[in-house]
Amino acid sequence: MNYIVKSVLLVYFTIEMITSNVFAYEHFIILLAIIAITILKEKLIDSNYLTIVVLLLIGAGTAMDLKFIVLFGLPVYDFMIKRSYWGVVVTGMSITYFSFDHYESVNPLALIVLCGLFAYTQQVSHQEQRQWMNSLDNERRLRYELEQTKLRLLQSSKEIASITEVKERNRIARDIHDSVGHNISGILIQLRAAYKLHAKDESKSLELVSQSIEGLASSIELLRDTVHNIKPQEIVGVEHVKKIVDNFSFCPVQLKLNGDFNTIPANHIEILIANVKEALTNSSRYSKATCIEIAIDINERYSRLYVKDNGVGCAVMKEGLGLSGMKERVRNLGGTVSVSSDDGFLIVCVIPRQEKEEIA
Repeated sequence: MNYIVKSVLLVYFTIEMITSNVFAYEHFIILLAIIAITILKEKLIDSNYLTIVVLLLIGAGTAMDLKFIVLFGLPVYDFMIKRSYWGVVVTGMSITYFSFDHYESVNPLALIVLCGLFAYTQQVSHQEQRQWMNSLDNERRLRYELEQTKLRLLQSSKEIASITEVKERNRIARDIHDSVGHNISGILIQLRAAYKLHAKDESKSLELVSQSIEGLASSIELLRDTVHNIKPQEIVGVEHVKKIVDNFSFCPVQLKLNGDFNTIPANHIEILIANVKEALTNSSRYSKATCIEIAIDINERYSRLYVKDNGVGCAVMKEGLGLSGMKERVRNLGGTVSVSSDDGFLIVCVIPRQEKEEIA
């Protein structure tokens, strides 16, 4: 754009000089010098010092012929673009000095003012563009930092889960050793004593056997409670899904659960619960469905969620925060999400089971 403005001024001045038949040799040399410095500024060195040189050359030319005054638009444009307002003031003073007693220079002055206004508009536009680019850069940086923070949080959560699991295993081992192991050792001693007393004192032997049976029953109950405490999350998770479906009042929901939910990882059940909530929310808001089908399949290779309603659907589906959140949660675990809205709303989430992945 700089080339266009400056070229227009130079062409206008050249035509004026040619048509006036006063294009002297000195004028031609000054014009060539101005053009050369202008090209140098545009191609190599954009410096205020070169703009000052151009200003001096134009002043020298104007002293010889007032038609040179139109070229003051060049330094006005350059100073304004670079926000060097002192240069604009100096150029304005020069223009005032040369045109003080020459009212016929109104048209060139109008061109100079237009150059200044155009430069100001372009400068504001460039500033807004720089601010916009800076905003984009900041957004990319913040997005990158957010992704890094998410990765660190995910890694920290895995480490915390691993440490918690080790502590829980140690606690369970201590409980089994301190309670169940001690009880079984005592029962073994009682059974051996009952065996030895069987021939001598049958009633005492039966009493010891009875005590051993009660002790075994107590130990089995303790083992059952311990195993129950190992896997509280998947039971709560399945019950939570059922509770969400039971509390959904928009339309009937058919829930099908297939597979062994005792083997589902904790992070899988958390994602499935969140996605079930989001799918039901979308159906209630947009689908006008009268029935929703939900199926959760669990096996040793993957966990799969299937949600389908008989709503109106839509030709073009816009991905909002809810749907993008569903996809992000699944993809963070290496899974896939398939969505369709051609005939009602359909979503299928598949989360693969990682090798040596620990269950909840």
